Amino acid sequence: MFLGSGLLFIAMVFATGAVAGGIVLTADDGPAADVWSFGRRVSLALLTVYAMRMAAVFAISTTTIAARLGLAPRWLTVLGLSTGVVLLVSVGFIPWIEVVFPAWVFVFSVHILVASFRGADPRVG
Repeated sequence: MFLGSGLLFIAMVFATGAVAGGIVLTADDGPAADVWSFGRRVSLALLTVYAMRMAAVFAISTTTIAARLGLAPRWLTVLGLSTGVVLLVSVGFIPWIEVVFPAWVFVFSVHILVASFRGADPRVG
C-alpha cells in the first residue's frame, strides 16, 4: 500500500499536468470554451479528488509503518492518521484542504531530520 499509493499519487499529478498542458496547447486553436471547461474539470477532479485520496492512503500507510517500527512518537502518529482520515473524508468538499498533505510531509520530514542530526534515537520523540 505504501509504494502503490505513492506511485499512484505521482501518476495522478503527472496526468493532471498532461491534461493542463494539453489545454494550454489548444489555446491558439480558436474558440474552444467546451474544451477548456472539460479540461479544467478533469484536471480539478484528478488533482483534488483522486490524487488527494492516494495522498491520504500514503499518509496513513507511512504513519502506520513508522509507528510499528517505533520511528514516530505518538503525537506524530496521531497527526499522520488524522491527516489521512481528514483527506479521505473531506477532500472535494472543503476548499484548500489539500494543503494538509504537504504540511504533514513537512512536519514528518523535519522530525526525521532533527532526530538524525541530534544523533538521538528517533523513537524517543
